[in-house]
Amino acid sequence: MRLKTFLAAYMLFLGILFVSIGIVSAHMTRSTTSMLREKAAREFQTITTSLASEMAAIYARFSGGQDYHTATNDLFGRYVLYYRRHGIELGLTRMRSGQDNSPVLYFSQVSGRHFISIEGALPVSFGVYHLTYDLDITGNIEDMQGIQRYLWVTSIVVSMVAAVLLYVILLRIFKPLGIVAAAVGEIADGQYGKRITVKGQNELAAVAVAFNRMSQQIENQINLLEDEAERKQQFVDNFAHEIRTPLTSIYGYAEYLHKASLKEGELVESAGYIMSEADHMKKVANSLLELATLRNYKPEISEIFVPELLLEIKQGLERPLRERKAQLHIQALAPYVWGQRDLIKSLLLNLCNNAITSCEPGEGVVRIAAAPEGQKVVVSVDDNGCGIPSDQITKLTEPFFRVDKARTRNRGSTRHGSQNHGQTQGGAGLGLALCKQIADVHGAKMTIDSIPDIGTMVRLTFTTP
Repeated sequence: MRLKTFLAAYMLFLGILFVSIGIVSAHMTRSTTSMLREKAAREFQTITTSLASEMAAIYARFSGGQDYHTATNDLFGRYVLYYRRHGIELGLTRMRSGQDNSPVLYFSQVSGRHFISIEGALPVSFGVYHLTYDLDITGNIEDMQGIQRYLWVTSIVVSMVAAVLLYVILLRIFKPLGIVAAAVGEIADGQYGKRITVKGQNELAAVAVAFNRMSQQIENQINLLEDEAERKQQFVDNFAHEIRTPLTSIYGYAEYLHKASLKEGELVESAGYIMSEADHMKKVANSLLELATLRNYKPEISEIFVPELLLEIKQGLERPLRERKAQLHIQALAPYVWGQRDLIKSLLLNLCNNAITSCEPGEGVVRIAAAPEGQKVVVSVDDNGCGIPSDQITKLTEPFFRVDKARTRNRGSTRHGSQNHGQTQGGAGLGLALCKQIADVHGAKMTIDSIPDIGTMVRLTFTTP
């Protein structure tokens, strides 16, 4: 394993190193070539402009003839001598008929020397002359090649040094890994409390600290799995308890109807009890189906106008407000919230119903408000109801959980101090579980703050898109 790691890491290093050197060399070649081309083009332009200007002056002085040609030859001879000292060879000829007069730049090599050559016409109106320009760039090419050779030699030396250093580093790395491997074997055998002794502040100590942290996390996860298994079992037990009671009632009344001679009023009353218990079971089934549906649900997000939504909620709560003689106040300081409208409405209706039923009849005041907080929108529902003990708040969103330990369903009544916010005595204990699920699928955070005999506030924090 150590040899394979060494070879893989070293080959990767060599690949990156040599590719980098190649890229640098190619960039240097392009840069040098581009610089020389620009230099040659500028000098050619300068020479043609200057030479054409002086030839025009000579032509104006001699008006052609033998003296003009002699003076022109002397002038061009001085140009040749001057630029030859700078590694440039010049040639001047009259253009032939049909010869292209546009400048042409190309690279050439003669007797092992490198040149940039340019051919083009002089801009004179009294005759057409063809100028050849040859810039010796042999020295520039040799300097560039020398730098490239230096880079390659340096990279080879660096790669050799890196090989030694990498091998030494791998030796130090794999030593603590061997210790960790032994400890992992013990954990695999079920010894989740295994820890490595930390000594010093070297690599081994760092690996030991990381391993101990990992071991602690594994132990924590095992405990969480055990707790989750216990909660699932509790869910099954609670569900069985929740269903057993109405089934017992239904069976008892059905048996009573079957065996007893009853008057019409008694028949209607017994049938009403059966329908009531069946309706409760239907609500439990529907709530469980909603929980299962929402588990991996992706809502259809759209812009919801908050004032309109709160008015709809207030209208939908007219009956429970009238029955409990409670008040509902709405406040929309945030104009919009983003989510699936029907789910958000269901969530808020559920919270408001819970808040109303947690209050004493004739004394309840429920407030629902939406306000911006930085880049977020917070929707809150608070009441002045009986409140919830602090040790029960974290369990409120668990299915079938109710603060009322007796788990009776005293339909239509509320006992002060024993009513759970959202998990009412007459309910199945699934309301806040659904609310939490709806908040989660929207990426919203639901928090519950409550003080017994003072009231409860539920906050939904939505992140704006």
